[in-house]
Amino acid sequence: MGSPSVAPREWAVVVVGGLTLAFTAWGLGGMWLWPLHILLAGGLLTWLLSIVPMSQRWNGTDGEHGNAQNLLRLLKFPVFWLSVAFLVYITIQGMNPAWEQLRDERGWWVEEVEPVSWLPSGVDTSYVPMNAFRVLSSFAAAFTLIWGLWVGVRRRSSAVLLLWSLVISGVGMAIVAMLQKSSGADAVLWAVKSPNPHFWGTFFYRNMGVAYLNLIICACGMLYFYHFNQAERREQSGGPHLLLFVFVAVLYTSIGLALSRGGILFGGVMVAGFFIVAAARGLFASSLRNSILLSLLIGSLVGGGGYMIFQFVDIQKIEQRFGDIEETIQTASQDARAITTKVTWQMAQEKLWLGWGAGSWRYIFPMYQKSHPEIFYQGYRARGGWWGRKIYHYAHNDIVQFLCEYGIVGCGILLMIFGYWVWNLLFRAAGNTLSALMLLVGLGAAFGHAFVDFIFQSPAYWLALNGLLCVSVKLLSLHRERVYR
Repeated sequence: MGSPSVAPREWAVVVVGGLTLAFTAWGLGGMWLWPLHILLAGGLLTWLLSIVPMSQRWNGTDGEHGNAQNLLRLLKFPVFWLSVAFLVYITIQGMNPAWEQLRDERGWWVEEVEPVSWLPSGVDTSYVPMNAFRVLSSFAAAFTLIWGLWVGVRRRSSAVLLLWSLVISGVGMAIVAMLQKSSGADAVLWAVKSPNPHFWGTFFYRNMGVAYLNLIICACGMLYFYHFNQAERREQSGGPHLLLFVFVAVLYTSIGLALSRGGILFGGVMVAGFFIVAAARGLFASSLRNSILLSLLIGSLVGGGGYMIFQFVDIQKIEQRFGDIEETIQTASQDARAITTKVTWQMAQEKLWLGWGAGSWRYIFPMYQKSHPEIFYQGYRARGGWWGRKIYHYAHNDIVQFLCEYGIVGCGILLMIFGYWVWNLLFRAAGNTLSALMLLVGLGAAFGHAFVDFIFQSPAYWLALNGLLCVSVKLLSLHRERVYR
């Protein structure tokens, strides 16, 4: 007797959720309003489809999607309550300003106003370019999506389909990025003028683009080990996991062409680890035939991938980029990013518990920036002295900026959310240990990259990261339930 068919409600959740995940590769990083609102609409619709009362015809006949069951499943989901608490926290920051942005013909500045002192506070400014409610939209898009996927996905096949939608879309973006590079494109998708000449794929900021591709490499690795285990249990010599080797090679080649030091470094750790573990796992495959075939495939792909990299990637430019790191380390005390991080840490200490408010950094930082001419001005001339004011929108260190804006309370809530995913990966991944390990490595790489850049400021990246963790943990949990049922 086969397993029950997927309920129409679940199909609706998978279609909308899958399209939302796929859109993260094409929505300009979510940095403009229209893609941000599409991501928010996708998340909200996915969630509503999972909990809105529906007829028996939509819920299916297996009892997995009863109206009461779905609502109860949501209320038992720890991440739901943690993320609701965080969204409420940001809302309070936005509605309780301690600073107000003012403008005249000379520009803008902020002045203090009287907030409710014991509540979290923020800056009273417009939705465009940034305020607490715009940040709220970004977090709400990611959180509502994972609420809907956690409640609405009850079949392993549905979770696998969602992961493949993210992977295929991400690989497509990687290929487009390489085509743009080879054609000398000066606009995103050859049509959208970028405010930054160093864009990659559909992301206006190169490092965000390669961080996203590293996330897709993580998804590929997770799926590979899951499909490999399934093929081994069924004593199959092939399977969809073999295609993922090709995808990883394409993704890392694209990252190499981007010349992003962080992307190459963190991606390289994941790719090297993936190939080593995959090769070792293949040697211990239950079938000798499978072991031989996999070993030959890995050898061919490593050789072919190496050839692609040396053919298409400018190794000298990569060496030059990494040579800059040594210089940066030697002059760390004068490096703009290092100074900005130091100043942001000083800001964080002044409002350590509750933070300055979501989206407030770009408005508060200039007051501290004035005391540091090396980051306040564009440069220094022997004749004329300091010149040109420098404008910062992000601290180039998401970890410290998050602490500055949300304080220990807000960051503590976010850490508990990620802690829930980590706990499940460590203790509830029975039979899929390597898939869980790949996700943990990818999560570590994401946080490592965020410590030296502002990749978490991209709504598309943030949604893809949370969506990947949610669906992957759901898949492994469903597998565990089936094994021990």
